[in-house]
Amino acid sequence: MNNYCLNLMCPPEAEEKLLDLLLQSTVDKLFTSSRAYSHGADHRLLSSLDQVLGRRESVLVQVLLEKDTLDPLLAQLTLLFAGMGLRYWATPVAMAGDIK
Repeated sequence: MNNYCLNLMCPPEAEEKLLDLLLQSTVDKLFTSSRAYSHGADHRLLSSLDQVLGRRESVLVQVLLEKDTLDPLLAQLTLLFAGMGLRYWATPVAMAGDIK
């Protein structure tokens, strides 16, 4: 098993575009999305209120995928989301499965 969890942190205004891309992509693994707050974000990206609160509303999307689909997906995201403030990190998955 050579699976990864790709974590994508995006601004709310990019959420629908990101989810649409993932639904239409070759990613055939499970992904989830949830509301989150980014802390320590680049202050140029923060509104005045966000700067006072010290956080920015974000959407966290987590995608389970195989290594051979990770790099092509990252390349596609780089093309389509340049300048939109999308951040990512990928971690190896030690175990995954379904409890039936």
